[in-house]
Amino acid sequence: MVSVCAYPVLFLYFRNINEVVFTQVFAPMLVFAAIAMVAWLAFGMLSGTIAKGAFTALLFILVFMNYSLIEEVIRRLVPEWRWWRIAPTFLFLFISLAFALRVFVNRREGDDSLFRITVGLGAAYLVLTFFNAAGGMSVLARARIAEARTATDYSPEGQGYPAILSTPARPNFYYFIFDEYARQDVLKKYTGLDNSPFLQRLESKGFKVSYSSYSNSVSTPVSVGNLLNFDHIFPSPLETRRGLPRPPLIEVFKKAGYKTFVGSQFYRFDADLVDVSLASKEFPVSLSIGRVAMARSLIIYGVYLRRNENRARREDSLSLLQRTRDISKELTQKPKFLFLHILLPHEPFIFDGNGDPVAEGDMHNWADPRHYAGQVIFLSKLIDELTTTIVTQDPQAVVLLQSDHGARSFAHIKFEEKRACLNCAYLGGNDVQIEGLSPVNTLRLALNYALGLQLDIRKE
Repeated sequence: MVSVCAYPVLFLYFRNINEVVFTQVFAPMLVFAAIAMVAWLAFGMLSGTIAKGAFTALLFILVFMNYSLIEEVIRRLVPEWRWWRIAPTFLFLFISLAFALRVFVNRREGDDSLFRITVGLGAAYLVLTFFNAAGGMSVLARARIAEARTATDYSPEGQGYPAILSTPARPNFYYFIFDEYARQDVLKKYTGLDNSPFLQRLESKGFKVSYSSYSNSVSTPVSVGNLLNFDHIFPSPLETRRGLPRPPLIEVFKKAGYKTFVGSQFYRFDADLVDVSLASKEFPVSLSIGRVAMARSLIIYGVYLRRNENRARREDSLSLLQRTRDISKELTQKPKFLFLHILLPHEPFIFDGNGDPVAEGDMHNWADPRHYAGQVIFLSKLIDELTTTIVTQDPQAVVLLQSDHGARSFAHIKFEEKRACLNCAYLGGNDVQIEGLSPVNTLRLALNYALGLQLDIRKE
């Protein structure tokens, strides 16, 4: 039972070992353990034996600690259900299970079997914890090696990287990935939104817009992983994750002498590659492991914490985009490379078309396309303002606006339409043909322009 209660907290700790301190794990583990003990006693009284109570309590605490994920799945199937319906239903099921065990499992052999199952689950979670610990130690060791590196380690002749040719002045490079931004034709088909005025405004600023681009995957880890490697090399999420901490894209700019500004609401990268981290409140783990662990459980989830998290997500998205506008105005001795992967217009839908909050019950509502369309409308306004600032302040810059994939959750949407993505490029106002290119190949063209590389166009 203890290993089960400790697992989610230690999982968060080992996954964020570079950002947190070990003392943060004690409070949430004690809370979960105390709740499990109370549940054990209560279900033991209802079921009649300690073994039956332990088995029921184990299932209860698993649901309790992962309540937010379970609710999200249920609300995808039954959108009108809320926590005040879901939580009592689960409580009723567990009480019914305890009484059923009392009535139907009345031999010692039955208790012994339930005890073995309980111990087996506990042992499995203990093994998983050791695996996570090993992974965390590996990350910590790699980070210490990275911190020991000096700036002289970054030279344009890094082994395994394309040759970076000498140029008089390298342009600043701004690279944005807007998660799940659908291509114009798919957007209009499923939401009725005609996004062409926004795209035409981009074209009037010198952007080239592809109206027929497809991402190489509908999976964010695969798509973003390939973009960070500027190649089609990852077919599955499991393979992608191994290379994400040190992506070649960021490293090649570092080797070329750029000052790197990097932000993602989804990934973390090795600290020696990032000069300025665009910190995101989407990762509150570094502030409090307990806060994140509790957010996943039933504790105050439906009443207070989720409302605060949604507010923080709104503020975070706005502040990240504002920060990029400020960075474009900064004067630096080195050329700037900015990479921002932001989870918009990806659900949850936190902005309507005017930037106002969306009702909690509609934050994952794909059945009504107005919510996705509203988030696209507001985000497009922010992108319009951002690109105007960059192009005005820095007309020689390179700016890429892409998405990792298109919208994926509309009813009856075809697989190829899920891959239909945003793909826009500004290369110092120069003419470049990107129509029909994938985001990876568009990025390769931009790297050739900015760094003097000689990357070929990959087969789509």
